[in-house]
Amino acid sequence: MTAPLLLALALLGPAPGDTVALSLVDAMARARRANPALMAVRAEADAAAQVALSATQGFLPTVELGLGGVRTTDPVGVFGLKLRQAAFTAGDLSLDALNAPQPYDGYTTAATVKLPLLVPEGLFGHSGARRAAAASAAMADRVTGATTFQVIDQYWSTHLATQRVATLAAALAAARARVTRAEALHAQGLVTGLDARLARVRAAEIETQHLAATAEAANAVAVLAAAIGLPVDTPLRLTDSLSMDLTAVCAAADASCQMDGRGDLAAAAHVEAAAAAGVRRAWSQNLPSVAVFGSVAYHARTGPWTNGSDDWTIGFQASWSILRGLAGVGSVREARARSAAATARALAARDQAELEVSAARRTLAAAQARVRVAAAAAEEARQALAQAELRYEQGTSPIAELLDVQAAATAAALNALASRRDLFVAQAALDFAYGVFDR
Repeated sequence: MTAPLLLALALLGPAPGDTVALSLVDAMARARRANPALMAVRAEADAAAQVALSATQGFLPTVELGLGGVRTTDPVGVFGLKLRQAAFTAGDLSLDALNAPQPYDGYTTAATVKLPLLVPEGLFGHSGARRAAAASAAMADRVTGATTFQVIDQYWSTHLATQRVATLAAALAAARARVTRAEALHAQGLVTGLDARLARVRAAEIETQHLAATAEAANAVAVLAAAIGLPVDTPLRLTDSLSMDLTAVCAAADASCQMDGRGDLAAAAHVEAAAAAGVRRAWSQNLPSVAVFGSVAYHARTGPWTNGSDDWTIGFQASWSILRGLAGVGSVREARARSAAATARALAARDQAELEVSAARRTLAAAQARVRVAAAAAEEARQALAQAELRYEQGTSPIAELLDVQAAATAAALNALASRRDLFVAQAALDFAYGVFDR
């Protein structure tokens, strides 16, 4: 943990609860596990996966159990109940008994099994549902990658915000020291009162920047905490540093980095396959379907499974809608159009991915160059500040020059920090473009 970061966290003020030490790896792992938005996407993908199970009715057997009871005076109902219960007698054939039967009770317990033998629509429908579920899961993977990248971005942005607080705090302390020095020199008659006034103006300017930076750092910590599933008031101690060495996994563009690992491309491929299955399903609606079934039932008068009779039924059912107007033609054409659209979207997704990779590589190259330039400028600014301080102490330059050089040195230091943050984010953006975080 660097001293400036510790100072920055101290300037943020105390926060309730225990401080959480957080490395970048910890932040990514926590986000994958506890980010609320990501959890919702995964739950939706799990729900979509169950649709394929519902579609298995098209080719797997179904079993139904039933239990029912009635009490009726309906002549047809009483006649049927007595026949089913094997309780019909000769007296039940009298006209009075047939036309005006007494209230009669009946209970039926039944089990029915149906087995589809040929249902093409169900088979292709299940295939499409499986592909759609796979597309939802792949998109959840892409959202996982996007969440990981956002956390990386926020981690380094939070680090930069806290480092900015520390840098401005150091600049403010130096500015106040120059105010004190200018006032002392003025008391000795060595400089005019203008020097102290200019020093106080510059110190006030830095103080306002420091106050704003402190609030921004506190907000950045809260955003990072929320992104990894922690309460927003959780104090965080970032253990990684902007001065550390990091490289993108796919910086070398080796064979292990392929865009096929991207969840959105996988999802587009699954959607394309689902649309193709939809075309076959539309065609299959014009084909016959065949199923067999069987049932057993027990009929009793006083209650289920009391004295009564049982019966069984087996059979088959074949159906074929040979003419449905133009509905069949319309369904096939619609499915073909949707399939063509899915293919076009898959191609567009591939093109977009290639654009993102090439853009990420250019951004990374620029960020690497910026780090070198900014680091050199920061070093030049430090040396210039030392020279300016010496010149002022020797009385060979006005305080305005010293204050301007101090401002330039502070800006150069902040620019160097920002360039490091941008480099780390650019490296992560390249990996995200290749789908590294989706895996």
